[in-house]
Amino acid sequence: MRALNEALAQVLKPLTSAIYYVLDTTLIPAINRVRACRHGLFAGQATFGRCVSKTEWVYGFKLGLIVSQDGIITRFGLAEARADDRPIADALLATVKDHATYLADKGHSAVAWEQHWFEDYGALVIATPRRNEKRAWDEGTCRWSAGKRQVVEQTVSHLKDLFSLERHRARTLSGLLARIAARIVAYTIGLYINLFCLSRPMHRLADLRI
Repeated sequence: MRALNEALAQVLKPLTSAIYYVLDTTLIPAINRVRACRHGLFAGQATFGRCVSKTEWVYGFKLGLIVSQDGIITRFGLAEARADDRPIADALLATVKDHATYLADKGHSAVAWEQHWFEDYGALVIATPRRNEKRAWDEGTCRWSAGKRQVVEQTVSHLKDLFSLERHRARTLSGLLARIAARIVAYTIGLYINLFCLSRPMHRLADLRI
């Protein structure tokens, strides 16, 4: 399914205007937090991670994504919920052949990592600096970057609201990986159908009928 998604993304890529890509992560709950225990499902695999936007803790995993400016998912991977965003991004970028420019949030900001990605992979990652860094941006630049990164928020929203990404009912890690991959492929197929079969905007997925 991963290979299928990458193949579909390559078909869609020439028909879109991908000048930059967005690196981001989102938390995927493994099970209800109340039921989480050392001997339960995903014991030793899932961990607790804090969702900044919802100001809550999630027991599960962190899904890393590379999304084009048109909302096409080109790479994805799974890590424990408490994992740092930068090693996740590194694992994803290491699999990309034709690198470009990437926008990322503060969780990816680090001079050493950005230098490594550029020198070793040829990937220019522009991550929003933290406010306490000497290279911090002004408010206007931060707002501009946040606006450009909204495409990944829309993509994640589609995956969770329309493709039930969080309601996976998986009981094993391999099962969870398969369900995540299936939902991402279904999302990409929806983009493909809208563009090639129905001749309408790619992201008009809510009323898509086959």
